[in-house]
Amino acid sequence: MTVLDAHAHVWDPRAIPVDWIAGTALDGPRLPDQLDGADEWIFVEADVRATPQEEVAWVEQLDWPGLVGIVADVALDAEDVRDTIVDLVRRPLVRGARHLLQGLPGEAIDTRAMRRGLAELADAGLAFDACVRWTQLDALTALARAVPDARIVLDHCGKPPVERGIVSGGGRAWREALRRLAELPHVSVKLSGLRSEAETAAAFDAHAPDFLAETLAVFGPDRCLYASDWPVSTGADIDLTTHAWVDIVRAQSGSAWSRVARANAREIYALG
Repeated sequence: MTVLDAHAHVWDPRAIPVDWIAGTALDGPRLPDQLDGADEWIFVEADVRATPQEEVAWVEQLDWPGLVGIVADVALDAEDVRDTIVDLVRRPLVRGARHLLQGLPGEAIDTRAMRRGLAELADAGLAFDACVRWTQLDALTALARAVPDARIVLDHCGKPPVERGIVSGGGRAWREALRRLAELPHVSVKLSGLRSEAETAAAFDAHAPDFLAETLAVFGPDRCLYASDWPVSTGADIDLTTHAWVDIVRAQSGSAWSRVARANAREIYALG
C-alpha cells in the first residue's frame, strides 16, 4: 500500500540558516535522500531564516521524486498576508501553510488578524497546519470556530503531555480539550510528533499508544493523517522509529489504514 508521510522537514544550513538546530543533534543537513518509511511526502516549513518564497524555491529544486505537496510558512497576522498567499499559490506544490503557534500565549491565537489571515488561506484553497501545545487547544478551537470554511490540520496530536501519561491531570485536560476541538468537522489531525513530547524512550513506549488511540477515537480514522515529523521526532534512526509508528497506527486504525496512510492527506491538501 502506498504511504504518504504528511509531515516531513528537510533543511540544509549550508544553503539557508536554521538557527534553532544549532548545537543540537539535528544540526547539519537533513535532505530527501535520507528519508525512508513512505512513498510520498508533504514538506512542512522548517522555521528557517528565509522568506516563505525562498524556502519554497529551495525545496522545489531538490531531487525529491516523492514530494507531492508543500506547507509553506505564512504569518497569518501579517498585514501583507494576502500578498504572500497570492504569491505562494502560484507554485503548484504549495498546498498548505503553517504559522507556528506553539510559542504564543492563548490570547494571541484567536485574534481579528489571525482570523483574517486564516480566512484568506481558506479563500485561496490552502489548508492550515496548526502546531499548538495541549494548553493552547481551546484557543485554537475558538479560532477554528470563527473560520468554518478553513481546512485545519492539528499537528502532532496537539502536543500532549506524553511524559506524564494520559491519566495525569494534564493528560485528562488534553483529552477534554481535544474532544472540544474535534467537534468541528473542518479540523483533522496528524498522528505525529509524540516522541518529541516524551523526555525518555521509556515514557514514549509506555504512554504514546494511549494518546494515539485516544486521538484516533476522538477524530475517527476519516480525519487522521499518518505523519512522521522527520527528523524532529525520529532523530537519525528513521527506519526503526517510523516503521514502529506505522505499526502502531495500523493496529489502531484497522481496516481504515488506507485512509489514514494516504487518502485523507490527499483530500485535505487537495492533491487530486
